[in-house]
Amino acid sequence: MKKYKLLMDPVYNEFVMVERGGILAKILDSLYIQRLRHVRQLGPCYYVYPGAEHTRFQHSIGVMWLAKKALDYLSLKDYQIDEFLKTSILVAALTHDTGHSPFSHALEGVILPYKHEDLTLYALDMLLEELNLEKELINTVKAIIKKEHSLPFVYQLISSQLDCDRLDYLTRDAFYTGVSFGKIDVNRILVSVLIEDGELIWSFKGFNALEAYVMSRYQMYWAVYFHKVNLSVQVLLKKIVERIKELIFNGVSLDMDLTLSKVLKEENIEKFFRLTDGNVVSSIYLLMDSNDNILSDLCKRLVKRNFFETVEVTPSKVLEYRERVERAGFDPKYYFEVIEPSKVAYSYYSPSGVDIIRVKVEDRIDELSNVAPTDALKALSRKVSKTYVVLPKEVLS
Repeated sequence: MKKYKLLMDPVYNEFVMVERGGILAKILDSLYIQRLRHVRQLGPCYYVYPGAEHTRFQHSIGVMWLAKKALDYLSLKDYQIDEFLKTSILVAALTHDTGHSPFSHALEGVILPYKHEDLTLYALDMLLEELNLEKELINTVKAIIKKEHSLPFVYQLISSQLDCDRLDYLTRDAFYTGVSFGKIDVNRILVSVLIEDGELIWSFKGFNALEAYVMSRYQMYWAVYFHKVNLSVQVLLKKIVERIKELIFNGVSLDMDLTLSKVLKEENIEKFFRLTDGNVVSSIYLLMDSNDNILSDLCKRLVKRNFFETVEVTPSKVLEYRERVERAGFDPKYYFEVIEPSKVAYSYYSPSGVDIIRVKVEDRIDELSNVAPTDALKALSRKVSKTYVVLPKEVLS
């Protein structure tokens, strides 16, 4: 008789079941997954929504659980997916975020000059060695992460316009931030899953839930992920780490966390997987007393919640605001940033391109907004062009 670990997930109000001694349990207990207990899912968003303290660890388990449900529903519909492929999908779901930096997207590419997907592939190689896993399994998982598997539905379950990753983070982020509009009927969506010619599609029977998903995604985008204060804190964190790096490269000795210092100085990937939010936070508190005026000021601003201001501007005004920062005596390199929504990690749904939500209506398959009875989804999916500048409040007074 198989024995299972039972992990209570308050978001879905049910137990996530992981077979004891199995591959998933071994990976779950590895350093690479356990580290994610200390990396917040929404980075510094808890400065805006105090409840947003949930982690990449919780999210990774959630994605794995939703992928398991989707596979179960497909099996009930007589889709034949072999056990090896199912295991590969679940491992990919569990490990897909192992390469995230402390504070997640806020410091991606800043601590190390790599995307989190590339660092995830590195972590998979380390798991292969440390846990003595099958090479074929890890190679298949890597193909899923890179979207190179021969069967598109395999990676579309993990990474597409409607996948287990997005379903979990939208639901989880809404739960922990406390906002009401991010709630999604996850089970109704998953039970609508179908496969056609190797591609992931969705039954029209789940249309209402699919429509609500797109609307929730749009609302979460603007109210949470692109909240102006959230953007401001992310910029401040980024500027702090960039200043630390410059000082270290110039040979300045800093009183800070030694592991973080080593990773920044040597771009040490192995040590990177010892970093959590805590290493960054402890360094910031220590560096408030730095002899470097810029670094000390930036750290004090974060600790004392004296954040930069995020201002929406027309593109033609960007240079003017940069010049205002310089005239006020601030170095624009550390006190000015331009942000455009189209160039960030989170996005609302776009019905154009190859990666779209396909819905089966009787004998035809069409893009989601084309089968909607109104133009509501098309309106929500239109590109919104915005430009923000982030700068000290003193410049605006």
